[in-house]
This record gives sequence, C-alpha cells and structure tokens, in this order.
Amino acid sequence: MPQDLRSLLFPSLIGCLDGPGLCNAVSDEQDPVLQPFDCLHFSWYDRYTTKGMGAPSDIHPYELRRGNSRTNIWEMLPYVSNDMAEYGQLFDSLMRAFQEVFMWIENVFEVHLPYGYEVLAQVADSLPGSAISKDMPFVSVVLNLNVRTEAHRDKWDKNLCLVLCVGDFSGGALVLKEQGLVLELQNGDFAIFRSSESTHFNLNYTGRRATFVMQMDKEFDKWVEGQNNWGHSNSFL
Repeated sequence: MPQDLRSLLFPSLIGCLDGPGLCNAVSDEQDPVLQPFDCLHFSWYDRYTTKGMGAPSDIHPYELRRGNSRTNIWEMLPYVSNDMAEYGQLFDSLMRAFQEVFMWIENVFEVHLPYGYEVLAQVADSLPGSAISKDMPFVSVVLNLNVRTEAHRDKWDKNLCLVLCVGDFSGGALVLKEQGLVLELQNGDFAIFRSSESTHFNLNYTGRRATFVMQMDKEFDKWVEGQNNWGHSNSFL
C-alpha cells in the first residue's frame, strides 16, 4: 500500500470513532480470553430469506399463505444488517474516510485475482434497488476492534474474504492452519484467503489493533441465480 494511504489509516479510524476510547491499548498481561472487543457488521445478507420455489406467478406474495401464516414478505430480498441502521452515521464516516483505500485495494484485487474478483463483483452488482457496494467486490465490511480470535472457519462466506489490519501494534499475526502460514500483517497490510475452507485465527498482540474484514454471504448465489426463486412472479420485477 502506498505510504501516503498507509500513514493515514489509524488516524482516520480514530477520527471516525471520535477518539481512541473504543480501540484501547492491549498489553501482554491481559488475558486474551477475558479481553472485551467490539465488532460491527456493515453487511448485506441473503440467508434466511423466504424463497419462492413453487409459488404461483399470478398471485402477489403478500396474498400467499403457508399453513396458517402469511409469507414473510419482508425477507424475500437481500437485506442489510442491524448495525447498518443503528450505526449508519459511523458507517458513512468510515466509507468516506477509507474510500481511497478501498478503491486501491479493489484495483489490486482485480489485477492479481481477476477470476475471484469477477465472481464476487457479479453478486455485488446485483444488489436490489440498484444499491452500490462501498467495498467492491464485496458487499460486507466488518470492523473488529481489539479482537484476538480463536481458530475458526466462516461457513457463511462465499469464496474469498479480505482482512486489512489497522493500528499501532506488534504481534497479532494471522494464522492459516491448513496452509501452514503465519502472516505478520502490520498496519496497512491485507490478506485474501478462503475463509470458509481455511481454519484461521490471530495471535496475541500488544498495542491498538483493528481489522476490516470484507466478505460475501454465500447465500447470495440464490439471489443471483433466480432472485430467491421469485423471478417467475408477475409481482417481482
């Protein structure tokens, strides 16, 4: 990452958070299991939406009934996370502050991983209401503050995810277990990997550390392929 962008990452984040209070310094003496952290999901989802398979095409979905209850018409389309509504002002501030950074990352991604970029961008371009993703080619960005994760896989992620480190810290390496990799990511470094297939976690660290995690809900495949099986409906345009 160019130094002019890298040098502004942490000050920009602190500015968006109205000070360093939410991104406290972590020391070696603190138990990572007991250390609290904050996590905000600025995300689009398609999981748990009502699918229209077998529904008649000439009846409005609102008039459909399944058993003794009406169809849940509010979850036929992809939807945004609660954090998008509750912390909308913070999201807007982050997107403005990091717009140039995210555009630079997008360009690097498209050049070096063109097929992976194309697969994700196809989904991002299909958001309902002509919505535009602010972190192309993904549709979700998660802000983690002071996170030290246990080993896990993200089963809902589609294809690739991206992790960007921000802060003034030492340690905190990203570990990819199956690949046998320990990635010493520093402020402004990022990694792209298959988070649903790779067991990953980060090591202990000292200082102030945050990450932006960009990802895509794999359930969006159902939206792209057939609009959650509502594409045949006369009421679903």
